[in-house]
Amino acid sequence: MSVSSPAIVMTCMLLLAPAADAAAPDMQQVAVGVRRVELRDARESLPEVHIGPGLSTTVLFDSPIRPDELVLEGRERFQRLGLSDDHLVLIPSATFRQGERLRLEVRFSDGAAPERAALSLVVDAARVDRQVELYRRPRTAESYRQEVEALKAAMARLQQEVERLPVPGATAVGGASWATTVAQVEEVEARQLPYLSVAVSAPVSVRAVWSLRLRQHWQALRVKLHANPGAWMPTGASLRDEQGRFVNVLAPWAQVVVAHRVPQHNEPQIVVVALEDVAAFRPGGYTLKLWDEGTGQSVTFEGLQVP
Repeated sequence: MSVSSPAIVMTCMLLLAPAADAAAPDMQQVAVGVRRVELRDARESLPEVHIGPGLSTTVLFDSPIRPDELVLEGRERFQRLGLSDDHLVLIPSATFRQGERLRLEVRFSDGAAPERAALSLVVDAARVDRQVELYRRPRTAESYRQEVEALKAAMARLQQEVERLPVPGATAVGGASWATTVAQVEEVEARQLPYLSVAVSAPVSVRAVWSLRLRQHWQALRVKLHANPGAWMPTGASLRDEQGRFVNVLAPWAQVVVAHRVPQHNEPQIVVVALEDVAAFRPGGYTLKLWDEGTGQSVTFEGLQVP
């Protein structure tokens, strides 16, 4: 299916506008800025909370807990630990490894059921949950209303961004207008892709790689970096499978990191690489390379796994 380059880039800009990190379930979390966890049956797997070295995660409880009965694996390895009867603040140290899992268990103080709650802390620097609300009792209607209002506000901000984009005419995307494609945002499939290693010669640090796909329309890779202001801007990209065959991609679109101002805390640089032929992007391992033709500096992902 032939898809025009401007439409792909502008649609990606809408979907990937800085709001935070996120997979399809995480997009809601990203837009709202708060992760909400309801206690399930004890036989189910533990709810996961993502933590990252040097970054704080705050867990808020809707029922008072007993701070002296907190159970936390690797407690001595945390850089900071703040605890009261209604919240917990964690700042992991650099000793934690990516993918490491730790059990967190609290005991409630009111004697009601369930008496305890447990979470699985997962070390993942690319998608840290900065605030988590743990609901032992059923959530109130007001809580859901606030979440819906926050989502509406986030969507309104995205719409404002779209209105500011210079859309040349009504570019067709797969037989539908670009505006129609944007309206189908809920159909986007988003998945974070693991990789075996990354080689970096550019002045950036790598955070995560995502695959985003709007069924029947387009597919793109989203790379999240942290860069110094005005430090690096990729101009070329290549994608090669395990057999050495290249998958045709468009020139990367990169979010500008402005040199003359101080960046906001944890402000990312987003790079979008759109695929020309979605059918050629099959499950398997890939090598993704981004480079700046002027400086020769690059970022190369080896063993990028596409499920």
